[in-house]
Amino acid sequence: MTDAKTTAATYFDAWKARDFARLRSVLADDVDFDGPLARVQGGDDCLKGLQGMAQIMTGLDVRKVFLDRSDVLTWFDLATSVADTVPVANWMHVEDGKITQIKVVFDARGIAGGSG
Repeated sequence: MTDAKTTAATYFDAWKARDFARLRSVLADDVDFDGPLARVQGGDDCLKGLQGMAQIMTGLDVRKVFLDRSDVLTWFDLATSVADTVPVANWMHVEDGKITQIKVVFDARGIAGGSG
């Protein structure tokens, strides 16, 4: 069984590498994603959202990872082609090596087209 920290690392490594097959492999089929730009359910829809963000993502720098059993909180800087770099808090819950829940918090005004 893969531990939660390894699963979270795979998520971020695959996303940065734009290895979407590998990224999808750690998402549960019924994953629930909730963030400032979207709320989606299901692995395929979650992946589509991450692919969309990858189109504007120019960098992702993980600053800190906190682990509490099946929960992983990752603090990272997200750089995009459309806004200044933004700090992001990403919480995920992992069961049996699959991410079942993701909640993301960041100031999305610049990315969404507002003033930042």
